[in-house]
Amino acid sequence: MIVLNTFDRIKAIFPTAVHRSEDASGDLDWFETQDGTIFGLPTFELTEREQQLLRMWATPFLQSDPHQRKWQERLQDETYRLEQSFRLISLSLQEAEEEAFESFISIIHDFMPHAEIVLITTKHIELIERDTFVDLQEFEDVLRAIASDCFIEAHAVYSERSQGPLARVYRQHQLLMPYARLSTKTYPASQLLYHYLLQEQDLKERNHITASLMEMLDLSTIELLEALFSHSLNVSHTAKALFMHRNTLNYRLDRLFETTGYDARKFYDASLLQLMVTLHKSD
Repeated sequence: MIVLNTFDRIKAIFPTAVHRSEDASGDLDWFETQDGTIFGLPTFELTEREQQLLRMWATPFLQSDPHQRKWQERLQDETYRLEQSFRLISLSLQEAEEEAFESFISIIHDFMPHAEIVLITTKHIELIERDTFVDLQEFEDVLRAIASDCFIEAHAVYSERSQGPLARVYRQHQLLMPYARLSTKTYPASQLLYHYLLQEQDLKERNHITASLMEMLDLSTIELLEALFSHSLNVSHTAKALFMHRNTLNYRLDRLFETTGYDARKFYDASLLQLMVTLHKSD
């Protein structure tokens, strides 16, 4: 039995559908499904009735200005890199009235004036911070206030990177968003990925998610991580056990963070790395 993915099912209904990753040309209207699948259909192709049915299970992209479209495209572009530290916060919103949605955007803009606020749909917003990050506890307080005043609940996932591809982080967030269950909490992606890997029963899918990271970990790095785990993330004790200077160990952990995006000195990142190493050994 062949199990079709979301886009294959869309393609079966709308043969002219285009996936977001394709090199699309012409006038297209873009949509996003609940699981984050993005597809386009030729403008003016659908009847009004078909558009109404489509909007029951897919949300149309917001009509954007050139600056917004540029960032929408960067989120999909595998070749685009940010060459400075950045944080991506992905927000999944409940259905909101237009006025409430505009109030939500205004509040976020006032709180994060230096962030790029990328409007994907009325149910999906991406926030890109570079170099300077807001305090996450204060951010959660803002979400709590918005939920109370504007009647909009936002489920949030974030990742911080020293540099690197934006699209890879974005894709992972879309996979993990269903695990962000509390609207006033901002979840680190590593925490949600940890739970995802524990619950994912398909070995092939699990390996697909972890393969790129495991390729970055050579034997000496895995041995360093295992020593760090066995010493409860205590850098001084780990350095002593490895007969290594503390500064040398910190340097190697810094390099690991730059390479993988995970800081083994932080609890959730360390938990995820430990799980991946354990799963890799058991497979």
